[in-house]
Amino acid sequence: MISIGIIDDHGIVLQGVSNIFAAKKEYTVQFAINNLSEANTTLEQAQPQVLFLDINIKGDDGLEALKVFKKKYAAMKVVMLTSFEETALVKTALRNGADGYLLKDASEQDFLSAVESVLKGEQYIQKNVQDLMLKEAMGQKKDTSYIPKLTRREKEILQLIVDEKTTQEIADTLFLSVSTVETHRMNLISKLGVKNVAGLVKLTLERGLLKE
Repeated sequence: MISIGIIDDHGIVLQGVSNIFAAKKEYTVQFAINNLSEANTTLEQAQPQVLFLDINIKGDDGLEALKVFKKKYAAMKVVMLTSFEETALVKTALRNGADGYLLKDASEQDFLSAVESVLKGEQYIQKNVQDLMLKEAMGQKKDTSYIPKLTRREKEILQLIVDEKTTQEIADTLFLSVSTVETHRMNLISKLGVKNVAGLVKLTLERGLLKE
């Protein structure tokens, strides 16, 4: 019996994914939860073999949760669920340890194939997302419309980076250690899917990330 867990803040998604696996005798749905707080408590008790995890959960960042889950529960396979096709998100998810990547409107067969693949140790990326990645690799870049939620601290650091402050100056301004500032900066680069600080500043200004 293969155990499945689902974390998503949309009831219709929880129900739909649950129904796919509940209808198959070789699967058991261990839990279907709509928030990270409850999910954290549940996972501490027992982990499913495969977890489907929403990227954006009631304001929480599923990509950050993914990193934590993969560190704490190395044996658990995690397939990210999202409505967004952006390749930067896929790359960040894979860097953070995702075993698979599915869109919420994926077919039943996609969900079943994803479980089968990740349990064999393979990565599973939905075909149309793979196609987008291939097009981007060939120079047909798709504009991203999704930006992961930034914490208050990340916005403070991002503002100081845009203001051309050095790492030491940022640390002094925010009363943080230099290593903490470095960690936040690397997390921002990873989260926003850019390659370096220059890309971080460019994206921030283009998308008005500090205007909120």
